[in-house]
Amino acid sequence: MRSERLRVRRFAAGDLDDFLAYQADPVVRRHLPGEPMSREQAAGYLVAQAVLDEGATQAWHGYAVEHVAEQRVIGDVGVWAPRDSGAPGDVGFQFHPGFHGRGYASEAMRVFVPYVFGTFSFPEITATCDPANTSSQALMKRLGMRLIEESETRIRYAVTREEWRAASMLAVD
Repeated sequence: MRSERLRVRRFAAGDLDDFLAYQADPVVRRHLPGEPMSREQAAGYLVAQAVLDEGATQAWHGYAVEHVAEQRVIGDVGVWAPRDSGAPGDVGFQFHPGFHGRGYASEAMRVFVPYVFGTFSFPEITATCDPANTSSQALMKRLGMRLIEESETRIRYAVTREEWRAASMLAVD
């Protein structure tokens, strides 16, 4: 998957230092649950993602977002593939703070979402974030996703395959 500035691809073992440079950063972690991965955990995660079967269910499918000009991984996108093919896939993203606010997450998701809809049989995809994560909420809205749930602990957006297709066609015109 490619855009003008980015390449979205499978992770490789050589991405470890780039991945560690952002996934444990306090700016990135402030809205994410759990603890950052250790170097050993991250290395295992990258290897597992590199060989994960595209059709695997009950699995997180994570992809590196490589900045083409800098030839380095600046973030990642992914989708949770549930066992039930009629259930929505849940997408997510995280980026190095040095690349925030430049449209990279939006650009990566605009090439990733069509891949998700083309690879999996999801009728819909969702994205969930912490209510305090206003940047992620703004991105979801820019992607044409609609608010479907709001609570004290999470905000959830969704877009159907048909809504995405219609929004993408409008964007081309």
